[in-house]
Amino acid sequence: MHGTQKVGEYWRHLGDSAPREFCSVCRTTESMEHILTHCQATPPRLIWTLAKDLWPHDQIPWPEISLGIILGSGTITLPPAEPQKTANQQESTHQRPSRRGAGCLFQILISEAAYLIWVLRYERVVREPPRTHTVNEIEARWFGAINTRLTQDKLMATRIKRNEQSIRLVKETWEPALKQSLDIPNDWIYNHEVLVGRRTERLALEGDML
Repeated sequence: MHGTQKVGEYWRHLGDSAPREFCSVCRTTESMEHILTHCQATPPRLIWTLAKDLWPHDQIPWPEISLGIILGSGTITLPPAEPQKTANQQESTHQRPSRRGAGCLFQILISEAAYLIWVLRYERVVREPPRTHTVNEIEARWFGAINTRLTQDKLMATRIKRNEQSIRLVKETWEPALKQSLDIPNDWIYNHEVLVGRRTERLALEGDML
């Protein structure tokens, strides 16, 4: 990945495109690490917040995002969940998140967030004419990408593979996130209208990013 992307010094000697070497928001040389994890432009900040907001597993803390986390998301091992306690302080094993489902959701959130950040950066910096993105548009693009993945997973499990193992994995992956904001029916995996949405509360970020 090193030196293969059109970022930073790549633009230095390309005439009118030379200013693209530097982030117009942070005034620093752009790199993949900067674009994906450190840039203070609205899209990356908001997208990582939206991804974290969808993470439903309180017992498995959302990590600090780094380039290593992004590149290794397909093979990363999540830390073991901290078991919740009942009133008499006994472990409530039925409340533990599925490690397999949590791992799949983590991979989806990380990969979709990083890809969308890169796409919006291209539209904002490289494409002619460049464009800016409103908070509402960024949110719509994010939920559109996530719901596309959800729909694909549901269709793969129920119409293509059609076996209990595949259906169980999709439920373990998506059901905790869906339950954050929806009263989902038991047969939600067969219902194309059940989609991921924002939690009831608004993010505090929205006001200061406009």
